[in-house]
Amino acid sequence: MKTELYRGREQARFKHELLEAYLERLFMIVGQHQRTVCYVDCFAGPWQAKGDDLEDTSIAVSLNIIRKCKDGLRGMGHDVSFKALFVEKDPTSYAKLEAYLSGRKSESTQISSLKGEFIDLRQEILSFCGNDSFTFFFIDPTGWKDAVELSTLDPLLKRPNSEFLINFMYEFLVRTHTQDPFADDMQRIFGEVPDTKGMTAEAREEYLVRRYRENLKTVVPARGGQPRTACVKVKKVLKDRTLYHLVYLTRHPKGIIEFMAASDGLDLVQKRLRAMAKQETQVEANGQMFLIGAVESIKKDEGRPDLSEVKTYWLTKLSSTPRRFAITDLADMLEETGWFASDFQKAFKELEAEGIVKNQDAQRTRPVNAVNFEKSETLVRLK
Repeated sequence: MKTELYRGREQARFKHELLEAYLERLFMIVGQHQRTVCYVDCFAGPWQAKGDDLEDTSIAVSLNIIRKCKDGLRGMGHDVSFKALFVEKDPTSYAKLEAYLSGRKSESTQISSLKGEFIDLRQEILSFCGNDSFTFFFIDPTGWKDAVELSTLDPLLKRPNSEFLINFMYEFLVRTHTQDPFADDMQRIFGEVPDTKGMTAEAREEYLVRRYRENLKTVVPARGGQPRTACVKVKKVLKDRTLYHLVYLTRHPKGIIEFMAASDGLDLVQKRLRAMAKQETQVEANGQMFLIGAVESIKKDEGRPDLSEVKTYWLTKLSSTPRRFAITDLADMLEETGWFASDFQKAFKELEAEGIVKNQDAQRTRPVNAVNFEKSETLVRLK
């Protein structure tokens, strides 16, 4: 992605890189057993695009990934039908959207658009998806009203065989969740009017995001697995403050694992983008160059859990009675803590080196990971 197109809105670049990374993982997995795959952008825009070809928008990012995955799956012997739907209410943005999509209609993807309010078009969106396709819903509004409330999302959440990536606009909600005029709105978002009085800023954020995630999981379709959620924090570019959380909802443990793996791979990317933006702003302000570059100054462990905390968590999961750990267990651990699989692997490796735990199924020529959850390996606590 071109850096100059995202200058001043680096958080959008991170969001698009995460979307790109996860969609590729998702479509290449789902496309091996689904005949039809749908992608729905419920608040498409385009917004603040600087590139004439909209390459710095989720619209172009998603269509490029669909084209790449369709070709990749065809090479594997899977002829998957992809469909993409883009919804936008603003007349000016919709005109730009239509002009762009018309130039991509020759691609072997069914590309459609709807003009209007998302909340008014939910049934049309569901009709486009059909009953049998796998559908990924991208919900990225500029606010939260008539967008992220449970009552608004309910018809979509009840649809089986679907996944969601929702922009939870934390900066807006943290300002309004205690205000009486918004009490009914908060009830629809959180399932209650949150009481965060006396909480620290960190505890308040953890509580509000967790409460929203738990509320999403209360809507269970007629068929499908256990609802699971994960989220990634996106900070403001120049301030050490949360702008929004990208909340992910799936009903398959593999989905949580793949989403968190994609997020882990981009954790350093977000840190680099923020560091570079801060340094560029300081240079422009005082004209002074830095001896140490922005990338070199990054604290790679910043925001990651303390390894001792992860090791302690591992020990609560293990006992002297050997137990198999499969992908469902890893998904549970990721969802419960918000940590990455790499944190768990590193912590287990240290515990094993200290003679405290053992992977009874590990081979002598073990691969990089300390535990292979895909193979449901047997772990035991020795001390």
